[in-house]
Amino acid sequence: MAEQEEAARLMEDSGLAFLQGIRFLHSEWLWAWLLSVMVVTLLIRCQCLVSLKHIPAVSGSRIYRHPRYRLLHRLHAQEAKQHRAAVSLSRWMVYVLLLACFHLALAHPYRLGRELPKPPEYRDTLFIVDTSISMMLRDYLVGGERIDRMTILKGVLTTFIDGLQGNRIGLIIFSEQPYTLAPLTADYALLKSRVRRLEPAVLTGNTTNLGRALIYTMQKLKRSDAWDATQKPALILITDVNRSPRDLDPAAVATYLHEQGFRLHTIGIGTSSDAAQEPDSRGLIYEPTNFALLEKIARQGGGQFFWADSERSLQSAIRTIQQGERRQGIAAPRYVTVPLYQWPLLTGLVLMMLLQWFGGRGRGYAG
Repeated sequence: MAEQEEAARLMEDSGLAFLQGIRFLHSEWLWAWLLSVMVVTLLIRCQCLVSLKHIPAVSGSRIYRHPRYRLLHRLHAQEAKQHRAAVSLSRWMVYVLLLACFHLALAHPYRLGRELPKPPEYRDTLFIVDTSISMMLRDYLVGGERIDRMTILKGVLTTFIDGLQGNRIGLIIFSEQPYTLAPLTADYALLKSRVRRLEPAVLTGNTTNLGRALIYTMQKLKRSDAWDATQKPALILITDVNRSPRDLDPAAVATYLHEQGFRLHTIGIGTSSDAAQEPDSRGLIYEPTNFALLEKIARQGGGQFFWADSERSLQSAIRTIQQGERRQGIAAPRYVTVPLYQWPLLTGLVLMMLLQWFGGRGRGYAG
């Protein structure tokens, strides 16, 4: 007996919890039900509504009136008057119930299902990519074949975009002059298309001006919401810089960015010596990367310095940076919505079908 009572109590609690979990997408339709009831009440009082179970059939048949219709009407007038109130009440209740079903369906009831996965715990990432003419130098060996720096960089950026779904990524490219190739966006197809079109020394000049690129990045961040946001994007500088003009110290700009809450990481492309120089460099002067300068910029910017001595190490560097830039997700939990509007709609349709079915089975139904 106690087990049965416990089972009944659990069923009652689960049913109550189910009802409490129902929400409405358009709750205004619930209030509109009261207005519909008032309109139906007025129409019934004016005898403007017929019974739902006696809806006239659409046919080509003719209607004939009995010759003694007036006499029969007077004979049954008293009986009709006695039942008119009951008939009106029954008809009103049917309409009210149907309107309740249809208004519930229009209010779009739903309940919350399973919780959706949380977004990846990474910060937005802004890449600052060097596209100077030195990116054409082929000092990487892949399968015994020399590969230029830009090809390695493009491949890794594409892989990175594919692996960081749910986060925004931006691209700033520079050499002598910087410009925004793609603002912070989650349009990964656009990002990969922009990366594929990267070419050394196109539109931005031949040599590298690192200080100007960092100033440009700082100005862009100031014009965006990221400057005052709690979660600021991580900055990743990828370059093969050998020397930067002395008119502006890039380490000073990195210090200022760090003071404003940003973290600047640096990744060096190429090598720091002439050991990897290609015998036939296609007329280009081989310039090793200035690792000491990049280490200083990373230190002043509160980040880390990495040397991309291979494609695998470049991928590892970006992965390490992202692991260090993990943040706790601040988005509210998201759930799958389970629609319930079909149930009140089905109830109303079934009710109408039953009224039609029992309409011709006796005169006991006055709906």
